[in-house]
Amino acid sequence: MMEIIATNSASISKEVCNPGHSSVRPLDEAFFAILRLALGAAQDFLFDLDASQWSALYSMAKQQSLMGVAFDGISKLPKEKRPSKELMLQWSCVAESIRGVNWKMNREAARITHLFEEHGRRGVILKGQANARLYPNPLARQAGDIDVWIPGGFRSVVDFLKGLGLISNDKDLKGIFHHVEMHGEDGIPIEVHYKPASGIPFRDGEFQKFLLDEVKSAALVPEGFYAPSIKFALVMQLAHLQQHFFSKGLGLRQYMDYYMLLLHSTEEDRREVAAVMKRLSMMRACSGVMWVLGHVFALEREKMLCPPDAWRGRRLLRQVLEGGNFGQFGKEYRLRGVPRWFNDRLRMLRWLSFDPVNVLFKELRYWRATLFLIPLRIKKREFFLKRTREDA
Repeated sequence: MMEIIATNSASISKEVCNPGHSSVRPLDEAFFAILRLALGAAQDFLFDLDASQWSALYSMAKQQSLMGVAFDGISKLPKEKRPSKELMLQWSCVAESIRGVNWKMNREAARITHLFEEHGRRGVILKGQANARLYPNPLARQAGDIDVWIPGGFRSVVDFLKGLGLISNDKDLKGIFHHVEMHGEDGIPIEVHYKPASGIPFRDGEFQKFLLDEVKSAALVPEGFYAPSIKFALVMQLAHLQQHFFSKGLGLRQYMDYYMLLLHSTEEDRREVAAVMKRLSMMRACSGVMWVLGHVFALEREKMLCPPDAWRGRRLLRQVLEGGNFGQFGKEYRLRGVPRWFNDRLRMLRWLSFDPVNVLFKELRYWRATLFLIPLRIKKREFFLKRTREDA
């Protein structure tokens, strides 16, 4: 039964939602309404969905990695508006599994926090589990991996991890960009960051300095790990978002995280963050994100960091609906080799009008890294080297 529902929902989702369409379709709006119910941003659900539409909505939730949150929303519906008992049972099993994974993730985040602190280093949990604790139901957010930042730079962090026996040799150093990958207990994937996020065009020094200063405000939370301040998270995570706009894409889970950060921010937080973003040329991306948060989650204007930009926001939302979580359901995700390379270069050109400064910077950085790696490509006799994953 589960396999039948999953197969049907995938085909129906394409037919009913048509995410490649330039405008948002009715079933998309129903999905957004379910999410608003789950987050307490709405009280009513004005849609009457048939069995095929509920199957399509299930597929949408799966593609966006929002199964647990969506189930919370559906659980608030009156019985006559809910999907079939079979689909509710299937959905509840997935939601319970997500709940169990979150327990494990929180326990592991607390364990490595204490381990690092016992050896004189404070690790701060970024993104995923730090965001989850802000949700109405912290165990409903679908987890990815654990991101932890240890200030000190690449060599300092690598030597520290080697000293603890957490990585053995340079073959384990997959973190070309800003993190080292390892595994914790139960095989939980962990990214240990030696930089909290990718660079900002021409002002990366100021960006990193802000994060280093602000991380001093990290607090030990009841879950047992250190979480950064809201101001830190708002700046760092927008930098992370805009990196993914121009690469493989983003799903609604990351936008929902940002929505939760803004709900927990103060007016002073938002004012200070907006000032930092203006200096760092982040406002174009920010204006598009604000539109998405307003349209999908009904974020109030007074909680936004800047005026929303509908043109940029619609483009971001179209990307979300086409590609799902980190773009892995889009057509581009399946490309490999030379076709993928040409597609990546063309995509950067298409995004140029969205944010010229950041797109040009990202492309120049790509070419610099490409030229730097030519000797390694020749040595390995590989035209395309394996890149690290930047999931969150």
